[in-house]
Amino acid sequence: MWLLDTTTLRLHEFFGDRVPPYAILSHAWSDDEVLFHEMQSISLEEIKDQPRYTKVLSFCVVAKAGGLGYGWLDSCCIDKRSSAELTEAINSMYQWYRDAKVCFIYLADVPPGMTEHDDRQRRAFASSKWFSRSWTLQELVASKERVFLAQDWTEIRNNLTATRDSVGDIEDFISEITGVDTKVLRDNSKLREKCIAERMSWASRRRATRSEDRVYSLMGIFEVNMAVLYGEGEEHAFKRLQEEIMKTSFDQSIFAWRGPYKSSGLLAHSPDDFK
Repeated sequence: MWLLDTTTLRLHEFFGDRVPPYAILSHAWSDDEVLFHEMQSISLEEIKDQPRYTKVLSFCVVAKAGGLGYGWLDSCCIDKRSSAELTEAINSMYQWYRDAKVCFIYLADVPPGMTEHDDRQRRAFASSKWFSRSWTLQELVASKERVFLAQDWTEIRNNLTATRDSVGDIEDFISEITGVDTKVLRDNSKLREKCIAERMSWASRRRATRSEDRVYSLMGIFEVNMAVLYGEGEEHAFKRLQEEIMKTSFDQSIFAWRGPYKSSGLLAHSPDDFK
């Protein structure tokens, strides 16, 4: 597992029980993310004034302020040039988010200054791109502690959930947005209590740039591992996922789906079939 030193921004590789405490970032990708090989060849002095590196720098600042010497973010802590490393990372992703001390969730499209009783800010939060992406589902569910950050990297506090008549938990508000049960958001060990069809329904709301990622991003949610084969297509990948699930689960809700198909077998074609 590669981690960024939050002081020097140098990448370090750790194995097994030698992985130090770390923060992790969940975010919606932009078109110009900094990649692994770029982080290997730069110094802090070289990048501190370059806009492309703002996300990396800001994440390290908030992680360090939280007392953590290391941080992980997917764009620059996975060497995607190596298919073996990419497959290992995708299969380990849920565990990495689960094991992080804190998950900082950066909402680049949510303005700062969230105030109590501001319905416009609540709508901005609920409509963030982050809630519509496939990978962020497992990042949301796996994380034990979450800190939501606005566009300027300031914290979005729990009073976001307040209305003029009542005050609720931020988990309740997130549950309304995502469909994920509040109990799961508060304790991810409750995930196993949720049937396959319900978990699939959460994914039906989400999209990915590469169609196969709609499937690969669910491996942790269902506690399975499988080969990552970009180019196989979403339907084929989803069939493989369901076959892996059925090897360890007797939950027949996996067959509780419907889709606009004239003829079909027992297995669903896409997470959309569980809406």
